[in-house]
Amino acid sequence: MTDRLSESADSIEAGEYDAAQQLLAAGYDRQLALYMEVYRTAVTADLERVEQRQALFAETAALQGRYAERLSAYRSVATDYESAVEADDRERAQRRARDLQNITGDLRRIERSLVPRYEELRETTDGSVETANGIVSATTADRTRQTAARVESTYTATEVTAEASPSGSFADPIRLTGRLTAAGTDPPSGNVSFRVNGKTVTTTIEPDGTFVLPYRPVTANEGPAQVSLTYAPGDAALYLPSQTTVSTRITQSTPSLSIESSSVRASAGSSVTAAGGVTVDGVPVPNASVSLRVGERALAETRTDDTGTYRFDTRLPANVSAGTRTLSVSVGRAGTALVPVSEDAELTIEETPTRLTLSAVRSKGVVNVAGRLVTDAETGIGGEAVVVSVDGERRSTVQTAADGNYQATVELSNATNASSAVSVRAEFNGGDTSLSSAAVSAALTPPGEGALIDARTLTLALAVGLVTILVGGLTVYRYRRDGDSSGGLPTDAVQPTSTDPAVVAVPLVTDGDESGTNTDASPGPERPEDTHD
Repeated sequence: MTDRLSESADSIEAGEYDAAQQLLAAGYDRQLALYMEVYRTAVTADLERVEQRQALFAETAALQGRYAERLSAYRSVATDYESAVEADDRERAQRRARDLQNITGDLRRIERSLVPRYEELRETTDGSVETANGIVSATTADRTRQTAARVESTYTATEVTAEASPSGSFADPIRLTGRLTAAGTDPPSGNVSFRVNGKTVTTTIEPDGTFVLPYRPVTANEGPAQVSLTYAPGDAALYLPSQTTVSTRITQSTPSLSIESSSVRASAGSSVTAAGGVTVDGVPVPNASVSLRVGERALAETRTDDTGTYRFDTRLPANVSAGTRTLSVSVGRAGTALVPVSEDAELTIEETPTRLTLSAVRSKGVVNVAGRLVTDAETGIGGEAVVVSVDGERRSTVQTAADGNYQATVELSNATNASSAVSVRAEFNGGDTSLSSAAVSAALTPPGEGALIDARTLTLALAVGLVTILVGGLTVYRYRRDGDSSGGLPTDAVQPTSTDPAVVAVPLVTDGDESGTNTDASPGPERPEDTHD
């Protein structure tokens, strides 16, 4: 399959575009079907993986075939372009140069889609697609250079001149007055696009090329400023772009910021929303940077749309402590065109119960510890610290992975390893977060001995034994009374089994109930059409 892709690329390099397409058309689908049968049998029966693999080969071939087709069209249009230039037919040459621009754009887009697919094939397939990757990249770069040269020599050059009012702000827009001219012909007129400090705006150009453009600074720095003004012709315009720079001074405006709606309650991992608008003297402010915070924690940033509206919908991190907190929305920054302002709303952060599990395995002088930190809904909690202690001494602090899992290896002393029982404890401290604390412990016996049970566990066992004796006596009484002559254990009785203490940790005890033998801990205690930059 990869050989076909490489052979097709060789044909592309040789300019044999029909042959390049044929290699990825005639028989390719049948060969792909045969390959997928082998893949299903020899590699994996996972239907999802099989479908992904098949789609990768099919999409790569389709894109490379389309690439060859666009190259064939490029060659045809380029031939007509050269013919128009030789005939001194400037209008036809300009049209063909524009067509070459459009085809070149297609080639760049196809290349951007092909390259990651080539990379995936290279990483997962023995066959090489380096040849195809290199040829496509080199061919695209070559056609881009050719097109730029043809456009440069064929399109009409332009020149833009302008001046700005001495100063201005968002509230009092800077007035850009200018003129656009074209070499040897009439300039563009009507609605024309410019870029002011990188932002595209549209204005009307008079037949003599003059225009007026109001500029409302939003993110630019306060004080003396250089404003870049660029004529940006559209795809259909047969003109070259031109650029100039004007000097002015930017003064500040004080925006009005509103919070029209916001979340009132949230917990770790839940959605926090806020929406509102930014205006200056009633005029919506587009492209303004707006930030969202809860207390001292920055949550998100966004920009206002063309109507001055902002919206937030982000997840609350666990590192915000529970309680009543201030949700703040702010806009503007010191030293820029907009004075910084903020608005607040109240947000109640609810405590999220957590649970910690622990598995401790003693082997060859070490204890291997693993477990998971989860919410009461079994959602893993990542990025939190779990402290592992042995016999009450803190020995390791580990971070939970994204799914809440953690693991650590703790060395034991020679004396402990040889003859002593050890207790292992894992703790999560939810202080300074909205998560409740959790802890879990395990008692590990010395090698060769049975499981250790603490005093309260032993008391519970004795109590259970007493009840068992009483129930057993009652059973014997009923047995004798009923005259049942069958012997032995009932068929559903479960026999006790021995446990290797060097491998399995028992019992596991939670903070909340040290008499239990669970392997996880219960939750801890509750807690207008103007120009803008």
